[in-house]
Amino acid sequence: MNRRKNLDRQRKKRQSIILLLMLAAIVIAILGRFIFAREKEIDPEDLELNTKATQEQTSTSESSAKAFPVHVAGAVRKPGVYYFSEGVIVGEAIEKAGGATQDAAVDVLNMASLLHPHAKLYVPTLEEIEAADPGTSFEGIENDPASTDSGKINLNLATEAELLTIPGVGPATASAILSYREENGKFSQIEDLMNVTGIKEKKFANLEAYLYVP
Repeated sequence: MNRRKNLDRQRKKRQSIILLLMLAAIVIAILGRFIFAREKEIDPEDLELNTKATQEQTSTSESSAKAFPVHVAGAVRKPGVYYFSEGVIVGEAIEKAGGATQDAAVDVLNMASLLHPHAKLYVPTLEEIEAADPGTSFEGIENDPASTDSGKINLNLATEAELLTIPGVGPATASAILSYREENGKFSQIEDLMNVTGIKEKKFANLEAYLYVP
């Protein structure tokens, strides 16, 4: 009986020792993985790569923040609003807008001029140059051959977008004015506006203050 009890005690003791060894192995494995992961987190090479990535992102964000819009219009293949960075010149802006069209009068522009933020770069056509008032200057960035210092718009050069800036002129009226100009040629006098479909004396009186015929 005593011998059997001793055997039972020894077996239980061995089981307890094996269990403790297994628990110790599990604890050591968990600690090892934790330490390895911690060392990996503070790896100098990884830290350097993360720093470089952060600097690049910051640099890209700063570059984007410095970009400014310019409205490139007139005799270019793809007119529209484009974003540029500091130091860009007129010639580069025209190229970004698809380049000048065949009838563009690029010689009147200073292609080396710097772009200004939120400006309008208008590339006139040869026809517009011929129709412009004597002494009209097309130099500079914010040139617009359809408008004068008084703010009036040249009826013979106005684009649809420019006509739509006039109070009382909607898409239908702007389209009618452009269609009339295409079919009948240039307006010889401001009163010819009343020959446009939809423009009678009352509406003409409202539009006259915003338009002129050279």
